Amino acid sequence: MTEPTSRSTLGALAAGLLALLPPVGGHAQAAGTGATPIASDEIAITREVTIPKPRADVFDVIAAEDVLPKVLTGYGPLPAVVATSGNTGPWDRPGSERVVHLADGGTLREQVTAYRRPGYFSYRVWAFDNAVINKLASGGRGEWIFTDVPGGTHVRWTYAFKRRSFLAGVPLSLVVHMLWRGYMDVCLTNTQRLLDTHGEHALLTR
Repeated sequence: MTEPTSRSTLGALAAGLLALLPPVGGHAQAAGTGATPIASDEIAITREVTIPKPRADVFDVIAAEDVLPKVLTGYGPLPAVVATSGNTGPWDRPGSERVVHLADGGTLREQVTAYRRPGYFSYRVWAFDNAVINKLASGGRGEWIFTDVPGGTHVRWTYAFKRRSFLAGVPLSLVVHMLWRGYMDVCLTNTQRLLDTHGEHALLTR
């Protein structure tokens, strides 16, 4: 088999595998949400939750500078966040950066890209220490949208990884839909616990 044919075969196989996975963007760009469109080289997933608390309170907890170790407590092989360091500015100021430290000893960098209380918060991440993730993705970004609804706040969280290549998108999609999904759900559950003082439960939607 010639090299061009091999590449063509691998490309077709990758396309077939991607087609079997859940949509990587899809509903994340619903009209009127203010969500950033998912780029063609991004693998994304969106989780949504309704929390019976005022929008400003929910925003303040999720966008707080010290929140990560409290809510990103790990899922399966994905490590918890244990600390952050090296802030270059206040965490409510777009452009501020820091180092995020993980339980497995790894690190990554994070930067605030938007802070519009109480409706919108976004950030980007890069410089993954994890060799596997670093081979699959060159970076990622997170986006939180907060909307008033009867009885509380609807939270929409989208996380998008930028794949390094088309072929990298296949294993990266598996990681996102099989593991990162659970990591995000654990985060949302922990966020609810931080906010919950009346025994009410967030309603997680799929």
